[in-house]
Amino acid sequence: MYAIKVKLKLNNEERTLMRKHSGYARFVYNYGLALTQVLYSAGVKGSISKQINEIKKIFTNYTKKQPENKWMNELSSKVYQRAFMDLGQAYQRWSKGLSCKPSFKSKKDGDSFTVYDSNGKVLAKSCKRIKIPNLGTFRIKEVLLCCYVTQTFTISRQADKWYVSFAVDADRIPPTYHPEEAAGIDLGVKRFCTLSDGSQIEAPLPYKQAKTKL
Repeated sequence: MYAIKVKLKLNNEERTLMRKHSGYARFVYNYGLALTQVLYSAGVKGSISKQINEIKKIFTNYTKKQPENKWMNELSSKVYQRAFMDLGQAYQRWSKGLSCKPSFKSKKDGDSFTVYDSNGKVLAKSCKRIKIPNLGTFRIKEVLLCCYVTQTFTISRQADKWYVSFAVDADRIPPTYHPEEAAGIDLGVKRFCTLSDGSQIEAPLPYKQAKTKL
């Protein structure tokens, strides 16, 4: 598995949309973190995953429905759902000693959020546009080298530039180089080919194993 990261080409309206979703993700993450700390102080026992699931229910069925939070209905629900998932993963990393204890996020940390397609993996086509689930289709600076199958998209901002990255569930095959000299090639069955200089090139894994499920 490896990640692809491309630069987005956004207009002012699209940049505002990204900032709103980033703020939404930050608000929900801090909301969940604050309530887990309250539960801990109150001596409530139970796994952190169960606590976050209950907090998520409160957010969905009560907090989101408050008049002052109507703005949330204009944004993707996948953003707040993913924010709770990120909080749970942050606690898991902390419990395993892989990171520090989760802390509150601020605007100084930068803009970043993640969305995913709950219906399964989607196809990112090889063109100068990319479709991000629940957000829309956006222009990108460069054409993707090929089509990719993925499910989760992370949008982030660096300075005044926005990027989208996604994971590809496949192995990156390194390019094969050969000196610029004439060489005989003997195609085989066990190996892809054997060159006249004695070097051998292994055959790639079967197509079924090299590609993600359609």
